[in-house]
Amino acid sequence: MRVISEAMAKQVAIEDLFQQIEEAVAALESGELPLEESLVRYEAGLKAMRQARGVLDRFSARLEELRGDEPPVASP
Repeated sequence: MRVISEAMAKQVAIEDLFQQIEEAVAALESGELPLEESLVRYEAGLKAMRQARGVLDRFSARLEELRGDEPPVASP
């Protein structure tokens, strides 16, 4: 059973944000969009990127909180 907090349920999954970014980049790289549509896709990709950065920042803060004062474990 998976427990999801209400705040987490309202957030877009990071994978969905990555998909939105990839789609925006692919559309822009195609060079086939009219200028106005290119701007719309660029803005959508930028918005998804900022949301993804926020999600990753929250994940990072949560991991640091869970780790407490313990130093990171070094990999061999």
